[in-house]
Amino acid sequence: MTSPARGGADTAARPSIRIAVADARQLVAEALGALVETMDGLELVEVFDGTHSLPAIVARPPDVLLVGIGADPTEAFCLVRSLRGIAPNLAIVVVADVLTPELVTFVLEHRLNALLLTDTPSAELAACLDRVTSGHAVMPANWHTVLATHRDDPVDSLSERQLEVLTLVAEGCSYEEIGTRLFISANTVKFHLRSIYMRLGVRNRMAAARMLTEHVGGEATHSPPASP
Repeated sequence: MTSPARGGADTAARPSIRIAVADARQLVAEALGALVETMDGLELVEVFDGTHSLPAIVARPPDVLLVGIGADPTEAFCLVRSLRGIAPNLAIVVVADVLTPELVTFVLEHRLNALLLTDTPSAELAACLDRVTSGHAVMPANWHTVLATHRDDPVDSLSERQLEVLTLVAEGCSYEEIGTRLFISANTVKFHLRSIYMRLGVRNRMAAARMLTEHVGGEATHSPPASP
């Protein structure tokens, strides 16, 4: 599909934008890659299926890397963090299913080039990639609202996976124990905890656990009485 921003002699004169796709969900990665292949002015160079593809991405860097993010952003976040350390100038565009405060904060903190949602029309995707390669940043129209309107209790801004990790932390579990119970690595647990600390504005496990306890206690206080 051709973007309205591309056309005529300008398209013919400009080289194609080399695009790579990275998503741990292989089917989603392949679908996004297939979409890129249908667009004028874009050249799909590779489809990667997770963080283990980091060396290959660095060895053959594209003009723009599309990183897909699903319900659990952990693996995609790890990939982006690693790429920012190894290839700081690589243009990275995040394509996410849901716009959350955590995601917006991550994109801003790591100076990513664009954030798009999966309900974005394909023509807008092509136009976005064109703007990114021209040095512009692209964000959804309502990203400010997402940050401004989330509830005052920072625990409410945690993802489901982060809440699971924090709950086990509050129970006194070690990194290894948490990883075993959630079927993730200890390093992934540490990554989650760093994100949790940043979101809650705390520096250690004890303070984070205390905030969870206060949050749960507050919900119990405000919940309606159980039916007899």
